[in-house]
Amino acid sequence: PAGAEVADEQRVVRSPVAGVVVRVPAQPGQAIATDDLLLVIEAMKMETHVTAARDGRIAAIRVAEGDGVKVGQVLVELD
Repeated sequence: PAGAEVADEQRVVRSPVAGVVVRVPAQPGQAIATDDLLLVIEAMKMETHVTAARDGRIAAIRVAEGDGVKVGQVLVELD
């Protein structure tokens, strides 16, 4: 369910900053490698690039362009 705690932190990417999602180049089902760009968050006129911490596949993207996000919020789920 949405907002539920995720048991395996290796399967999620959390927001490092509070801000607004300005770009989401990644797609569900996409294979990713470590350091691939998943999305971009803007906070105080600075862009923060959120990248993959490991290789895998995107299971779900929990945010869309224009969404406000909080620090620690789950942005992407990985397989």
